[in-house]
Amino acid sequence: MILSDSDKTFINENISNADEIINSDDVDLVLSKISEVMMMEGFDANDEINDFGRLAEKVYDNIFYNN
Repeated sequence: MILSDSDKTFINENISNADEIINSDDVDLVLSKISEVMMMEGFDANDEINDFGRLAEKVYDNIFYNN
């Protein structure tokens, strides 16, 4: 699986069991975990995407397109 350094940093800082996720060959698992984090922390009280959500979306898209 292709992950940039910034992808790995995001995963390490925001997803539990990050080492397992990073070392996995399961792209769908990684995208699912990022999606979960984005849904929990990526929106404000008005359900508008926040800065964290934009970052998570960028990482998600990067991994999706590179794999």
